[in-house]
This record gives sequence, structure tokens and C-alpha cells, in this order.
Amino acid sequence: MAETPPDPLEIREFPGGGDPAALLPLRTLQNSPFFDALSGGLLRVQACEGCGRARWPIAPVCPHCGGRAFTWRALSGAGTVHSWVGYRRAYLPEFEPLMPYAVLCVSLDGGPRMFGRYAGSGEPWIGLAVQAIAERLPGGECVPAFVAVPSTSDEVVG
Repeated sequence: MAETPPDPLEIREFPGGGDPAALLPLRTLQNSPFFDALSGGLLRVQACEGCGRARWPIAPVCPHCGGRAFTWRALSGAGTVHSWVGYRRAYLPEFEPLMPYAVLCVSLDGGPRMFGRYAGSGEPWIGLAVQAIAERLPGGECVPAFVAVPSTSDEVVG
């Protein structure tokens, strides 16, 4: 039975100033499937064919079993905040319009941990349910970012 592909990620324009694409790794045969998928609204990571575990960052061998064979697995982008850091100073001019901002380490459901900018409002917290989005940089490349998932307990009943 084939896996049902996850819903596409929301794609938003990067709200900072300028184009921080110079901070990204150079495109290679190894990382192009990740960036191509993200530009199309999908979050894909490597999954080991030996042990089945998903991994990030991209690596030539599985850190869990040492297997070399892998496939690309689409994830929903849902996860929870494992840790985060808040920035009160812009170290690059591209991030000045975002001040203050946070970078999250997210434990993805069914996958590894991944870092991304918090594109939500307010301050994040450990355990916050989040959803990945893709932020399109001015040059066209996309990077992962995260927004809070609305809590059903926050809804007003009545």
C-alpha cells in the first residue's frame, strides 16, 4: 500500500530585507532533492533503506545503522519545539527587519530534528506544536521556517 503524500506546505515570501541566500550551502547533487522539494511545497528528508529511520542533515551514510542506501521521504512538517534561541540583535542586515526573531530546533513528527526561523507571532516555548512552511528568498530559493499550530484549547466555546 502506497503512502499518502502529505499536504503541501504553505509558501511565504521571506519578510526580511535583501537576500540571505549567501548563507545557504551551494547546490549539489546531494542536496538538490531537498531544495527542489521545498520549492514545490514539500519537506523531504533522507530515509535509510536499511533501518527505515529518517535523517537530517543530508549524509552519505545512516548515522543509526551505517547503511548507504536511502530514499527521499516526504514529511508533513508537523513537530514540536525541542529548543530555541531568541535574537535581539541583527548580525546581518537581511535580518534587521525581523528583530527580534527566534530560531527553533524542531523535533519533526516521524523524522529528525530540524532548525528553522520561527515565523509565528509571540515567543515560542519548548513543547509548542509547530508546522513547517517554506520561506521563499528573493532569489527564489526556499528555506524551512515554522509557525505555531493553533491549539484547540485556545478556541472559544459558546
